[in-house]
Amino acid sequence: MIVERIRRYGEATWQPPFDWPLPSSAAQYAASHSPWQAARRRAMRELNLALHGQSGLQRERIDPAVHRRILWIHQGTPQVGDSLMDLAARVLLHRRGARLDLLTEAHLLPLYRSDAVFANVASSARDLPAGGYDLVMLHSMSSRSVRDKLQHFRRVPFVHVQGCYTGPEFNRTLFGFYRLAQLMGLPGAALETMARPTMQPSHAEHDAIAALAIPPGAIAVALGGVRDWRTYTRWTDVLRGLAATGRVPHVVLVGADNGLAMRDAIVAAEIGLPLIDRVGRHSLGEVQELIGRCALALCADGGLLHVAHTTDTPVVALFAGEILPALRVTSANRTTCLHGPVQVDDIDPDAVLAAALACLNAASR
Repeated sequence: MIVERIRRYGEATWQPPFDWPLPSSAAQYAASHSPWQAARRRAMRELNLALHGQSGLQRERIDPAVHRRILWIHQGTPQVGDSLMDLAARVLLHRRGARLDLLTEAHLLPLYRSDAVFANVASSARDLPAGGYDLVMLHSMSSRSVRDKLQHFRRVPFVHVQGCYTGPEFNRTLFGFYRLAQLMGLPGAALETMARPTMQPSHAEHDAIAALAIPPGAIAVALGGVRDWRTYTRWTDVLRGLAATGRVPHVVLVGADNGLAMRDAIVAAEIGLPLIDRVGRHSLGEVQELIGRCALALCADGGLLHVAHTTDTPVVALFAGEILPALRVTSANRTTCLHGPVQVDDIDPDAVLAAALACLNAASR
């Protein structure tokens, strides 16, 4: 009996805390990880909270009638895409009238400074408004998030969002919507149809992109990437194919500085399409506004894909390896997915071209 309880205790690190189906790599993760080691890691994290007097402060529900001022601590997750997916479900709290603030990484603050849901955003507790909070949403048990809770909000009740669920790859957007629905006592049956990231550019970002006067029918192509196996280097062939169809009036190139080499290769190739080069020139809010003005976006898996998912623009998304489309996309996204067995460069440019043309055809109908 004790052995079975310890096993279930450890397995909770790769089994979601709700009954709704969640796309994940849990089966593969469980096959290569010991529930005993997972149980030990979970126990150490929970013991840390208990030793700091937090056990009696944990809550299992968010009650908007009681919890009017809420702080979401989302520290230790530096990626843009993960942040947008993890925090997408904040719209559920907004609909219940609670004031919601955010404590997160400094480089992620521009994503939320003009947000319609977060009233205040900060990377330091000292920069949050005075008056305190009725509830802290502790996104994970990472040392960074727990440290902020213990240092600045030791006596404030809290709920776990992700909690001990830390093992496999999973659809972070769906997890957030299902978990907040569980915490708020909401039905989860129809959540997938609204489960998508959101983002609001500032007025200045909106005006900056409006001034570019992006031509109607232009498509956006996101260049570059942090990891080689998730960076597509065959865009030149895709764009040559698009040029041959005569369907695309302009191509807008976007990306960070790591996309400059690919930009140079596309320009040098003289693909026969008018190019609007905006690589390395914009904030993420401006890129979001720019993609939102295009007829289609082509993106490999990465931060700009998730930025594109915050718009109403159809997307062709390229994935590879262990990152299956179901781990990143929901039915609320207007996304056509392609997958390479090892790296995104395994995806044939003709397949990308066909997917892009199918999206354009669907939009024209």
